[in-house]
Amino acid sequence: MAAVLLDLTPLLRGPAPYPPEWRWDLRAGATSGRWLAVLATAAALAALAGLPSAGGRRRPAAVVAAVVAMGWMFQLSLVGLEPAGAPRTLMERALSRTSTSYLTFAASDDARDPAAFLDHHADLLPEMRKAAKHAATHPPGPVLFYRGLIGLFEAAPAAATALLTAGGIDPDAGRRPAPVRAAALAGPLLITFLCAAAAWPVAALARAGGTDAPRAARLAALWPLLPGPALMAPQFDQMLALPVTGSAALLAAAASSTGRSLAARAAAAGLCAGIAMQVSYGALAFVVIAGAVALAFTGRVDRSRPLVSTVAWAAGACGLVILLPMAWGHEPIAAARTALAIHREAYTQPRSYATWLLFNPLDLAIFAGLPVVIVGLIRLARPAPARGPFDRMRAALAAGLALLLLSGAVRGEIGRIAIPLMPALLVAALGPRGDPSVDPGPTAGEAALAAVLLAALTAAIAARWSIA
Repeated sequence: MAAVLLDLTPLLRGPAPYPPEWRWDLRAGATSGRWLAVLATAAALAALAGLPSAGGRRRPAAVVAAVVAMGWMFQLSLVGLEPAGAPRTLMERALSRTSTSYLTFAASDDARDPAAFLDHHADLLPEMRKAAKHAATHPPGPVLFYRGLIGLFEAAPAAATALLTAGGIDPDAGRRPAPVRAAALAGPLLITFLCAAAAWPVAALARAGGTDAPRAARLAALWPLLPGPALMAPQFDQMLALPVTGSAALLAAAASSTGRSLAARAAAAGLCAGIAMQVSYGALAFVVIAGAVALAFTGRVDRSRPLVSTVAWAAGACGLVILLPMAWGHEPIAAARTALAIHREAYTQPRSYATWLLFNPLDLAIFAGLPVVIVGLIRLARPAPARGPFDRMRAALAAGLALLLLSGAVRGEIGRIAIPLMPALLVAALGPRGDPSVDPGPTAGEAALAAVLLAALTAAIAARWSIA
């Protein structure tokens, strides 16, 4: 915290500014000073994390639901530290051509007809690179997400007016039509809510390894406090945490099932994975790592028939989602090759492999939460004498992350890009050592302490760094 607040070295923020490298900027000015909401929501999450087992056991679902609500409010309160306030800041970020650019293209004539957009998506990518560079490196999902919202508000202009008015924004002012600006506000609100909702699969993943309901809820309460998911609004990387972690939790449940239950859960895992891969091409790596972690977690990798059935059902459902847009003429392979070539030329090749081999782990540790990462590394280096499910999970996740970092596919901004893997990292790091019946997981005091440390680190970054 001291190093962040005092900016003891700019290397903590990255090796060099963009272009071509990356460094998180310092704030150009002071925050809005609206810290009360930040402190109140952080305190509520810390209280939920430190809830005694008796209280969490009575209504664990209610605890996780409260975590989702408080986590969403915590994100919005952090955005509220910007001088323009949360609603206008979210809207401006979504409308920005350089910050995200998905809405930029969604509001254009090329995306007005979703079917025609899917049909010509692969051919439009070179043009999108000039006016919407982020959209040019992604599948059509993010653009269609905003196009759908624009269409919704065009069909219901009263809803657009009501939303903008509720956010303190004049519906009749501004260069863009009210439906576009309403979509620019509704989209980020939905993205941040879905990010907070990843607390549900976090708890489910912990439960799949044998953790009891109160301790699983404690881990879920820590999720919204991690700096990455808390500070990156409104990025689709936040939203991806839900389907990626949901896929892992469902896969873990399927691997421990038989018959129709196995098929249903594995297919649901595949559907979640397919949705994630329609949002980001990089989600393929996250889905594979999370899936391998889930299977190692359950200890069923040595049983060939359940493993083959689980993977087959999941892969089939995932493929169905990926190939479905072909019904409207989409060319997924051609689009992926073009988009990934644009990304490689713009963001990967100009950056030093050796430099990011050093700085990616640092950036990931900061935004995944140093308390979480440090505890996880200690437990990875000193596993329990009799290894349990969480020990296997830690080893599998460490191997997956090592391969991802060594590949050089990500060079910079991994604190944002790797948000979909942070739920699994949280569960692996703070889960039990050895047999869950012997070490059931974090106590109320340990979880509350972790919550306070994570909230403090997140607040320090919010106070000094410019994350938008």
